[in-house]
Amino acid sequence: MKKVLFIYYIFATIIFAGFASHGSDTPEIFIFSIKYLAVLVVMALLLFVAIPWWINRFGKKNGVRSFFMALVPSLITLFVVYLGAHYYYYATQEHLFDPFLQMPPNEYEFDAEKDSTTFRVLCIGGSTTLNVRLDTMDRYPSVLHQILNKKFPNKKVEVLNAGMDWYTSKHTNINYTLYARDFRPDVVIVMHGINDLCRSFSPNRFAAGAYKSDYSHFYGPSIGGAKPPSFESLIREVVRKFWFTPSFEPSSFDISVFKSLDDFAKYMSNIVELLQNDGADVILVSQPYLYKSEMSAVEEKKLWMDRSICILDGKYPDSETMALAMDAYNMKTAAVAAKYKTAFVHGEPALPKDLNHFIDEVHYTPLGAKKLAEAIANKITVND
Repeated sequence: MKKVLFIYYIFATIIFAGFASHGSDTPEIFIFSIKYLAVLVVMALLLFVAIPWWINRFGKKNGVRSFFMALVPSLITLFVVYLGAHYYYYATQEHLFDPFLQMPPNEYEFDAEKDSTTFRVLCIGGSTTLNVRLDTMDRYPSVLHQILNKKFPNKKVEVLNAGMDWYTSKHTNINYTLYARDFRPDVVIVMHGINDLCRSFSPNRFAAGAYKSDYSHFYGPSIGGAKPPSFESLIREVVRKFWFTPSFEPSSFDISVFKSLDDFAKYMSNIVELLQNDGADVILVSQPYLYKSEMSAVEEKKLWMDRSICILDGKYPDSETMALAMDAYNMKTAAVAAKYKTAFVHGEPALPKDLNHFIDEVHYTPLGAKKLAEAIANKITVND
């Protein structure tokens, strides 16, 4: 009976873990409500005390063979039904919401008062602006700050880095309006491209449903809130790390696949109008990138955004397609700059497409950030 009980305990533990991994909406003790915790306690007593005691007693009285013939098939059936129902429940659960900013911006610290000698520059965008991969002083806004201090020695120059991972041009509209506006910048540098491009896709890992023009299909790091993972899916992810990893094939995509292109122009136009209405000078920057038609094996290994986010029918855009798509988004940026008569910095050709300037497809090394900062600094002027 020891072997029987051992097998039973394995099944019982898996079942109990499934229920225990499901927290309560109103947790009172750890992640559980008092009522749900009471249910778990009763379940634990049944699964790990009462039922094993009964199995042991039945086995000793009737023998192991009789036990298997009478009970085990029923238990296996119930277990299979439970797994199916449990997985179906979680697989069909969606708690959709507007992902809004997906990740809150950093806390911005600056003096509330701004005197006539202060010159403020706001750098706003996605992770290519924030760039947590570099030390703070190596990021392009910090390097820009150092250059402007030398360029305008009679001014108190302040540069605020308001970039954030995952943010698109839509999120910059929200980020500026609700968080960075009080900075009252004289110049605002806006750079976007890759994150808006990626919103054209709806990978199961990060999105729910088909493409939406307001990007509300894409949840990014908050996808667990929209589609809670099942206990089985967590087990599957662990197994995949040791067993296999899903692979996708590169393919040439038509530009029409990048559905967010026109919406990107709309959101970029919105932020420019908002900034101009606030009296700020606007500088739009085309986004540098590493993609090119021929890439070395070492460079290919640095790429990750295309093959983890831009998934369509088991394929992702090859490097040449991504380069053409990035050009299309950068051209939209240039067109918006021309429409609103704002300054435009063509950042894309300012950085050579090599690993001396990029650490992956769009994030820079210290040298790449320095060259981008220099290109932007050349466009900034101060009206005394």
